[in-house]
Amino acid sequence: MSAFVHLDEEQIQGVADGTLRGPEGMAAREHADSCEECGAELSMYGALVHRLATLQDPTLPPDFTSGVLQAVEHREHALAQRRHTVFAAIPAAAVGLFAILGWALSAAPTAHVNGFLEVWTVGRHVVSAVAPVLEAARLPSVWARSSSPRPSSWS
Repeated sequence: MSAFVHLDEEQIQGVADGTLRGPEGMAAREHADSCEECGAELSMYGALVHRLATLQDPTLPPDFTSGVLQAVEHREHALAQRRHTVFAAIPAAAVGLFAILGWALSAAPTAHVNGFLEVWTVGRHVVSAVAPVLEAARLPSVWARSSSPRPSSWS
């Protein structure tokens, strides 16, 4: 390595913790020995690696495993409750849908269909009246975009 190129942080860390090996590691070590700046950084990282190596793992409390298993069991129970609630809601939704369809197709189905068509027609007229107002106010809406092209200022 030339005297003008310093080791980068990754190379210094690799030399300090012993993960940079082979020709690259030898060259980096030689450079750190000859370069005061890289040598100082290497000694700092070396001290850090030594301090980290002396750290002890914390001892676990005696009831750690049972606490984790209890938390897992509680979570599984909550998921089962949620699943049962969803499964119970499916028949209720089917009964509700059946009741709505029964009402819609009762004695006078044409009256219900005509009412639906009236609401649909009024809704279309309201949307066609509101769309230009929203477009003039430059408020993006689904209706304004479907009735005319968007201005180029909307992006």
